[in-house]
Amino acid sequence: MSSKTEIPTAPAAAEHTDEEFCQALALYTTLASRPTTDRHTRLVCLAKKAALLDAHPLIRAFDGRRKRHGSATLLPAESSASSSSALLRPLLIDRAAVFRDLAAAYKESGAAVNASAAYDRAVQLMQSLPDDNDGLSETLAEWADIEESLGRTTKASRLRERSRGCAKEKE
Repeated sequence: MSSKTEIPTAPAAAEHTDEEFCQALALYTTLASRPTTDRHTRLVCLAKKAALLDAHPLIRAFDGRRKRHGSATLLPAESSASSSSALLRPLLIDRAAVFRDLAAAYKESGAAVNASAAYDRAVQLMQSLPDDNDGLSETLAEWADIEESLGRTTKASRLRERSRGCAKEKE
């Protein structure tokens, strides 16, 4: 008999009402954080949560602006879209955290290549929030460990150097 948890499927974020989006996010968060959740279910829930956040219309608009303008900053507070900006910021912070959690879960399961890709994405997302990257130094160091385990010593060295640089900036 399998002890795997049945993972419900939520519709795409664009099809969600705000309430449905919040319920789906809460569901995946709860399932991923339960101590009794098996490793596979945790990975699936984190991946679904990441996909849900990536597909949110505010995040998609932010990512589109960043790609078009090459800017990694949020909307200015004085803009007409400041209420959207206030909603966007926690979503962006949550998305970066989810990718860091996903990377750690991949690392724990022995999927180093997937962990590396998730750490890369987490760092990119954390850097898009320049005033809110408290965990960036640690994330870079964790990513360096994964790269080293994959035999990518040059990349690991560069990541460790960036990690030390972030830590010094914070002081």
